[in-house]
Parts: sequence; C-alpha cells; structure tokens
Amino acid sequence: MWSDTHQIAVTLRRLCGAALLLVCIGQSHAFASELDGKVFQGLIGPSSNPDLEDSLHFSDGHFWSDICTRCGFQPGAYQSQATDRGITFQGVLQSESRGQFTYEGLVRPDGGIDVTIKWERKRWYWTTRREIAFRGQLKDDRLAAPLMETRAAMQLQNIDEDPLCARF
Repeated sequence: MWSDTHQIAVTLRRLCGAALLLVCIGQSHAFASELDGKVFQGLIGPSSNPDLEDSLHFSDGHFWSDICTRCGFQPGAYQSQATDRGITFQGVLQSESRGQFTYEGLVRPDGGIDVTIKWERKRWYWTTRREIAFRGQLKDDRLAAPLMETRAAMQLQNIDEDPLCARF
C-alpha cells in the first residue's frame, strides 16, 4: 500500500514539474517572440547624435548589437510587449570589463526603431554614466544570426585591439 502511494506521489511531482517547466518556457518565449529573428540597421552613439553604423539583432529570446558584441558585451535576454504604439522591449547587455548597457526601445508599426541606452561602468574610484541611442529601420531581407553562432564568434575577438571599443 505504501509503495503505491509513494509511486503516485512521485509521478504527480514529475508531472507537476514538467507542467511548470512548460509554463516557464512558454512565458519566456511569449515575452520575446514578437521580435525574434529580426534585424534592425541604423546608427548608435551619443543620444544627441548617433554616428556609428550598427545592427541590432533579436534571436532565441536574446538581443545584441554588432558593435557591442565586438566590444565584449554579451547578448542579453529581453522582454517585449505589443502596445498601441508598437512593440516595446527592455533588456541588458553586460561586459565584465566595460560595464552594462540597459536598453529600452520601441519598434514602430512602420519598422522604425528608437532605443534609449543607458551605459554604466563602475570603477573603484568613479562610475561613468552616459545616455546612448540607437535609431534604425527593420531589415526585411536579413535574418538575425543564431545566438550560439554569435557567442562563438565573440570567442575569437580581441576587444583590446579594436579601436572602436575605446569609446566604451
């Protein structure tokens, strides 16, 4: 009798665990799926005058910028939500040596994208804070690179040799 009750309890725990896992997976994709696979081409730089050509990618529930990954910022998870103005999203890109970028953006129905990026780099003697912007347009003819491919490419880069990274 105890064996049957124990077996039922174990089976119920496994079923509940599997159901919870499916709900969590579904929730994470529900937040990210509206933008996954998309690439936006535009300019990134100081919020008053973005001046560097860049691409913003969304894939596998993560996002990244070509320039940011070249400079050691890891792709970050993002959340998005459809609104009457378009799709809003938020996410963070982090680098061990260069701080973090906090992104808040809006993708308009016409495919335009406006992103406010707050950069913070903490050092033992001061903290640098700057506001950066990305403004661009959806590239319908281009799909985002897979997340794993982007992470693998990052392993081959030397951020200290890239003069562009001196800005960050």
